[in-house]
Amino acid sequence: MKSESTKTLQIITSVFAVLYFALIANAYFQGYLSFSKLNNILQLVLLFIFFAGFVLSWTRKKMAGIILMIWHAGVWIFALYFDKGDNDSPMAGMMATPIMVFGAIFLLEWYKTTKATVLSEKQQWKYVLRVLIINYAVLYGIAVISDLSYGKGIDYFSLPYIIFPLLLLIFLVGFLLSWKRELYAGFIFLFWCVVYLCFAIAYTEILQAGPWIIFGIPILFQGIFYIKNHYEFRTK
Repeated sequence: MKSESTKTLQIITSVFAVLYFALIANAYFQGYLSFSKLNNILQLVLLFIFFAGFVLSWTRKKMAGIILMIWHAGVWIFALYFDKGDNDSPMAGMMATPIMVFGAIFLLEWYKTTKATVLSEKQQWKYVLRVLIINYAVLYGIAVISDLSYGKGIDYFSLPYIIFPLLLLIFLVGFLLSWKRELYAGFIFLFWCVVYLCFAIAYTEILQAGPWIIFGIPILFQGIFYIKNHYEFRTK
């Protein structure tokens, strides 16, 4: 028997799949897509990856979740490495973020079937947040490598760009703490956001140095959920 959450996820993913296919088909018939261009071929590859995850979501929730998260990472790789001339590309990656969350929930639905006992709400939150933080670490690495590979010769050890190595260090500390000390990790991730915001206000060039403000939103919510869940579940 399918759970209600699985059915809801499949319906929402179906709507996204229809819109995604319609968008690509419209671009093709309007002449914006061509099989002779590498960028366009990569867009079609991403489309096939997404539909593989979508089809598997009806039969293999674990594989569907993994493939949908790979698709989301692929969207960011495409945006940061192959479509850098388009200023809307990072925003496209952000708009694809819900699919990463759906992938994590598909994994949770599979994980619940592997347990002999019903998972508590706390255990479900712990699992989903752990899957998400792994995704954020992968995306963070993708963004860092992109900056180092395609940056404009920025000196990351001088103001204001020294903020980026500092933010990376803060994130890594939070990532490591998230496995055993979720409360501390939550405050570390909020600290990451505060440091970034302070530098972004003080130095306008920080806002133009990559999609970090977009990455900061999931990190902010991750921190809030760690703190919220700690105080909500500690008395239960």
